[in-house]
Amino acid sequence: MRLACKYKFLDSSKIMDISARTMYGLRALVTLANARTATPQSIQTIADDEQLPAKFLEGIMADLKRGGFVRSKRGASGGYLLARPASEITMLDVIRHLDGPIAPVGLTDKTVDDTPTARQLAFQPAFKEIRQATIRVLQSYSIQAIADAVPETPGDDFQPIYQI
Repeated sequence: MRLACKYKFLDSSKIMDISARTMYGLRALVTLANARTATPQSIQTIADDEQLPAKFLEGIMADLKRGGFVRSKRGASGGYLLARPASEITMLDVIRHLDGPIAPVGLTDKTVDDTPTARQLAFQPAFKEIRQATIRVLQSYSIQAIADAVPETPGDDFQPIYQI
């Protein structure tokens, strides 16, 4: 997994490193899942909703389309829709598509002759288990589960009617 952009989650001081490209792709998919409409969402709408750079998002959406996560509709009322139910798209699927395989944490503990020592090799089972646990967790979260966790806010066109 490429590590490029740090996101600090609100309820924890821990940080998970994930590429900006992948995080933007995940956020775009959650935005589409939250739309709960058959109307395609334009890149500009998604970019505005998520405060993302539209030009960067264009390339990400094209890549998500090639991966079968979204489909596009051309024309004035065109845009993007999820290609399959959000409940069938996992975080693991998206991360693997945009960033490649989930790689084990690189060990930079060097010895003089580049041959690992017995103590260095003793860490391998722990790091393998960490990788497997990470894969399990990412597989357990669907885009729909993430979308359902986003609090609903009234849309921009929401106009309350006050009557006395």
